[in-house]
Amino acid sequence: MESENSSATIGRVIQDFYDKHDFGEEGGIHEKYAWIKFGFFSIPILNVAARKNNVYLHDISHIVTGYDTTWKGESAVSAWEIAAGGWANLYLPWVLTLWAMGLGVVFYPSNILSAFKRGRTMNNALTSGLSKKDMYALSVSDFKQIISNKPKRNKNPYLWMFVALCTFLAPFAIGMLAIWMLIEVFC
Repeated sequence: MESENSSATIGRVIQDFYDKHDFGEEGGIHEKYAWIKFGFFSIPILNVAARKNNVYLHDISHIVTGYDTTWKGESAVSAWEIAAGGWANLYLPWVLTLWAMGLGVVFYPSNILSAFKRGRTMNNALTSGLSKKDMYALSVSDFKQIISNKPKRNKNPYLWMFVALCTFLAPFAIGMLAIWMLIEVFC
């Protein structure tokens, strides 16, 4: 688990999380680029406002669930976030979360199913109804108590796994289509 000290505040634990993973101050929101790690190499993505404003919500999910920042952990926390209420009208987090969950469907399906089922009776940081300031002031255990034991959401995990898989495969399908079209035009 990322946080062993459940009496520490979310604010303290999230900064420890950022320090441990070398994500920078406030998860790197002041940086021009964010980096997505793929094994031994990283790919930069623009650190757009949607990411800057909401990355802490995702990182709190790591603290609450204990899922790590490996691809297995990222895909599990993504499945949990979707089951625990999703991202409302925040479109970039939806796409990134569905893509990561889709990766998990391909490589860690039983882990994804378990994480999704776990999330159906909880809220995530976004759906908790608390402000960032209020969340950061709560202890980890108090925050977990607030978001736990909610009525079970009637979300079909297999439907969401299918949507996530389609989201994950879409860039590959688009790339293959583009290559095929280039071959048709130039050959």
